[in-house]
Amino acid sequence: MLTQKAQLIIGTQRQQVERYLMAASDQIDFIAGRIASGEVDPDGSEEFVSLLLGAVSATPQILRIQFIDRQQILTGVERAHDETLPIFLKLGDDVDLRHLIDEAIETGKARWGKILWREEYGQSVLNYQRPVIQHGKIIGVLSAWVSVVKLSEFLADQEMEFGANVFMLYGRKAVLAHPLMAFGYAGLNRAAPLPQQDRFSDPIVSAMWLPNDRFSVAKYFLTGANTRFVSYADWEYVVFFEELSDYGVQTLTVATYFEAHDIIAEAARLRWAIIFCLVMAVISAGTAALIGQKIAKPVRRLSDSAKRVHDLDISNIAEIEGSFFRELDEAARSYNFMLEGLRWFELYVPKRLVRQLMRHHPGKQINSSHRDVVIMFTDIVEFTTLSEHLTAHQTALFLNDHFAGLADCIQKNRGTIDKFIGDSVMAVWGALEHQDDAADLACNAAIEIAQWVTEYNQIKRVEAGLPYSVRLRIGIHIGRVVVGNIGSEGRLSYTVVGDSVNVAQRLEEAGRVLGDTRADANILVSSSVRSALVKPLDFERIGAHKLRGREELVEIYLLKIN
Repeated sequence: MLTQKAQLIIGTQRQQVERYLMAASDQIDFIAGRIASGEVDPDGSEEFVSLLLGAVSATPQILRIQFIDRQQILTGVERAHDETLPIFLKLGDDVDLRHLIDEAIETGKARWGKILWREEYGQSVLNYQRPVIQHGKIIGVLSAWVSVVKLSEFLADQEMEFGANVFMLYGRKAVLAHPLMAFGYAGLNRAAPLPQQDRFSDPIVSAMWLPNDRFSVAKYFLTGANTRFVSYADWEYVVFFEELSDYGVQTLTVATYFEAHDIIAEAARLRWAIIFCLVMAVISAGTAALIGQKIAKPVRRLSDSAKRVHDLDISNIAEIEGSFFRELDEAARSYNFMLEGLRWFELYVPKRLVRQLMRHHPGKQINSSHRDVVIMFTDIVEFTTLSEHLTAHQTALFLNDHFAGLADCIQKNRGTIDKFIGDSVMAVWGALEHQDDAADLACNAAIEIAQWVTEYNQIKRVEAGLPYSVRLRIGIHIGRVVVGNIGSEGRLSYTVVGDSVNVAQRLEEAGRVLGDTRADANILVSSSVRSALVKPLDFERIGAHKLRGREELVEIYLLKIN
C-alpha cells in the first residue's frame, strides 16, 4: 500500500513538475515562432512588450522573459512585487547574461541551461534559452527565468495536498526545491546557487545517498530500483524517487519519503487481523448463505440500479422486479416510480453539469461568484431558409443530430453546454472548475466542430434531405462573468451572465461579414482568447472592430483550420 501510494504521489509530482516547467518553455517557443515568422519585431516596440507582458502574466512561475540581440541589447519583462514591468538595458559586465547568449548561439538549440543566481531577485532561477532564427540567421536569444522559490512554494502546496514530504534534487549534490526553501534559503550566492544536498536542513534529504547497512524488515517489503532507506536517530525512513531529464545540465530528481517503522508494525497487525477474519469468515459464511439467499438477489439488483442512478446512467436502468418480502416489494415499487420521474428529468438537464455540481458541491449551497471563463456561441447560417425546405419532423431530427455532434466535440474538450437557443449553442469553460487551458480547450472544440460539420456535409447532408451545405458561425471570448444559480426559487439555471457573454455572442454575429464567410465554420475569437492560449494556434488577424451594442473596439482574429 505504501509503495502504491508513493508511486502515485511521485507519478503525479513528475507530471505536475513537467507541466510547471513546460508552461515556461512553451511561452518562449511561441514567442520565438512569432519573431521568426515576422509577425512581431523584437525591437522594444509596444506590441513586442505587450506580447512579453502577456506571457509573464499567464505563467506566474516565470520571473523574467528577455530577448538579447547580437548587439547585446536586452528587451524584456520581469515580475517585481506582484507587478510585471518592462526592462530595457545594455548587458554591460553581466557575465551570466553574456555567457547565456554565447552558449545559445554556439549550440544553436533550445535548451534548459544551468542554474543562475540573480542578486537583483535574491534567489536562483532555472534558465530556458532559445536562439531566435530569422531568414536563416540567429538574430538573438530569447530566454525565460523560472523562480526556484516559486517551485518550492509549488511543492509545499503539493505536500499539503498529499500529506507527504516532497522535494527535488538537482543532480545528486544539490537541492533544487523543498518546502523549507519556499521563503528563500540562507547562504546562497553566485558560486553556490543551490543548497548542498549532504548539508541540507532536512536530515532525511541530507542522508539520502549515504550507505545504510542497518537491518530492517522494511527492506524486504519495500523494494525497487528507485528506493532508498535512511536511518535518523532511532527512526527509519524510506525514500521513493524518480528522475527527469531534458530540464537542465543536471538530471532532476523528484522524491518523497515516509516513516517505515510504523508501517512494518501495522503490516504485522494487519496480518493477524486477516488470519482472524478469514477464520471468522469461514464460520459465518455458511450461516450467512442460508439466511441471505432469499434476499440477496433483489437487494443486489436494487444496489446495482442505485449505482447507475448515482452515475446518472438513467437510460440503461431496468425496472426492479417485485419480491416475496413485503418491505423489498414496496421498495421496488417506490424505486420504479422514482425511475420514471428521472427519465423525464434526464431529457431536460445536462448530465455533465449535474455530475460536476455533485462532485464539486456535494450537499452544498452554490453561491454566485465572479470568475474568468471562456464562452462560445455557435449559430447555423441562414437556418430559417434551410428549415423552410424541411418538415417539422425533419427539422427536429436535423437539429437533434446537429446538437449531438456539437455536444460531443464540446464535451470531449471538457466544456459545459450552458443552453440551446433555437439553432444556437452556448458553451463555457472554467465555470464549474478552474481550467488553466480553458482557451486551448475551447479553440480545440471549435476546430473539431468545424471538422465535424465538413464531414457532415460530405456524408450525411443528402441523407438528411438538406438542399445545401450546413455552415456555422462560431464566436469565442474570455472574460469576467457572474457564475451561479440564476432564476426563481422553483426554476433555477446554473449559468453565466455578464458583458463577456454578450461579446462572445456579438463575435459569432460578426461572422456574417467578417472572417471566412464561405467556410463550413467561420470561427472568430477575441485577442484575449488568443493571449490566454497555452499552446499556439494558427490565426489570421481581422483587426479592431466595433461590435453591435458596444462602444469600444474589439481586436478580432480568425481561427484557421489546418
